[in-house]
Amino acid sequence: MSRLAFVRKGCWKLVACGLAATALLGGCGGDDAGSAGTAGNGGGASGEEASASFPKASAEQVAEVAKKAMNPDVDLGKLAPEIRTTFESAANPLTPEQQKIWDRCIAQTICDTGQGDKTVAYIGDQVQPYYSISIGEVLATVIQSGEVKRFLRMQSNRVVSQFLTSFRQAIAQKVDVIVGEFGALGGQMGPVLAQAKAAGIPVINGATLPPPDVAKLLGIEIRATAGDMWRGDVASTLNDHLKERGITNPTYAMFSGPAGNPYAASWQGAADEAVAKFGWKRVYRGWEVWDPQGQAQAASALLASGKDPDVILTDIAPTQFLEAYKKAGKELPLVMVSGSIDVNALKGFQQAKQEGENPDIWACSSQVWILRAAVVAGLEVANGRERSSRVINYPLGAVPFDDVAKAVDLDVNSNAIAGNLLSPAMQNEALKH
Repeated sequence: MSRLAFVRKGCWKLVACGLAATALLGGCGGDDAGSAGTAGNGGGASGEEASASFPKASAEQVAEVAKKAMNPDVDLGKLAPEIRTTFESAANPLTPEQQKIWDRCIAQTICDTGQGDKTVAYIGDQVQPYYSISIGEVLATVIQSGEVKRFLRMQSNRVVSQFLTSFRQAIAQKVDVIVGEFGALGGQMGPVLAQAKAAGIPVINGATLPPPDVAKLLGIEIRATAGDMWRGDVASTLNDHLKERGITNPTYAMFSGPAGNPYAASWQGAADEAVAKFGWKRVYRGWEVWDPQGQAQAASALLASGKDPDVILTDIAPTQFLEAYKKAGKELPLVMVSGSIDVNALKGFQQAKQEGENPDIWACSSQVWILRAAVVAGLEVANGRERSSRVINYPLGAVPFDDVAKAVDLDVNSNAIAGNLLSPAMQNEALKH
């Protein structure tokens, strides 16, 4: 944040699966944190209970939303009620009246929607495109619920004191729900989460799951992590793909950045373990700063090392890797992005193909919309409805850039995050704020 572009990372465009920024989507080892074994895909609330006043949609419409979210193979029958409700809601465009509210509120830090009686606070710990799109997603869901009167947007840019103060202010104002990505500073919010819990205010994360001791204080944990993705069948899929290209027992380089960021901790260990089962060998590890300059330097260092890996595993869009290998006259290794990607990266990919290159790049499913589900779940708690589980799981998959490019509108602002559920006009507007 993917969790996921030079987004999750950098004011470029987050990454997911990312939504990486100072951890775009990270939380010190957070992905592997507690409750991993708790099911969120079943029992508890019925679809009707979870959906409240949200609009409904057909199975076909839900499937289209899953494709738009870069997860075409997800088992729709096993989605948690909150995720199902989110997809059904997103399948319905805002009504003209709702769109007017969104257009007005997206530019305000405090907005009265003129509906409902609840207050939802979004607390951000970074300022970058991934977060801007995510806020637009949150606001759309807040409006479609019909239950939220006030929407508060409270942001800091990796300033710990300001981030924690935002929580205290929200608690003092007796908001009903707090949501946020918490990708950069999630590991430091334990004390304020305890205060929110004592005040009866549910706090729900996005694609970043904080460390176990912090995550246990969340009202609801959403697990939509790159680490869980690697513990699935992604390594097998990529290994089979490489075999088709005649590559066996591949070597790989691994990147994230900056060094020690929590998002890296959330997926890299799981990736190492997953690919080791297929005989992969890591020959290089590098760090960048989740921005174009940092990635360019990381790419140059890799090329200078002479390691020549078969695969690059990273968590931001590999735009500068593509450019560096092109300048060096070398074929880009297979790239798997465990984070979000931006439209700019897809444009670069398509341009490379038009110039006769054949880049082989994969990305994890989009996470930038996941705070929509946090709103749905938070309102369940705030209204006394039964949640399906304290841990809501949403499995991610891996998709090739070729497929992503077919599903994404490339005419929007290049900083827009691929796989979001906003209209093109809403994407462009959200990125202005």
